[in-house]
Amino acid sequence: MSENQDHKLASPAAGYFPREKGMSAEEYEHPTTHQMRIVGQRRTDAEAKLERQQREARSKSHD
Repeated sequence: MSENQDHKLASPAAGYFPREKGMSAEEYEHPTTHQMRIVGQRRTDAEAKLERQQREARSKSHD
């Protein structure tokens, strides 16, 4: 059995926008510019973090 009994995610995945009550299907399928900017910033941050971790791992392996 999974340790996490609650199947809710701690935070929504990038690109996933929970559907709000009263939103039409068209609004749900087409995220706003603000939402797209947030996703883009999260992706940029994640890529920078990954690159930093890879550099640190390479420098440790050369020591």
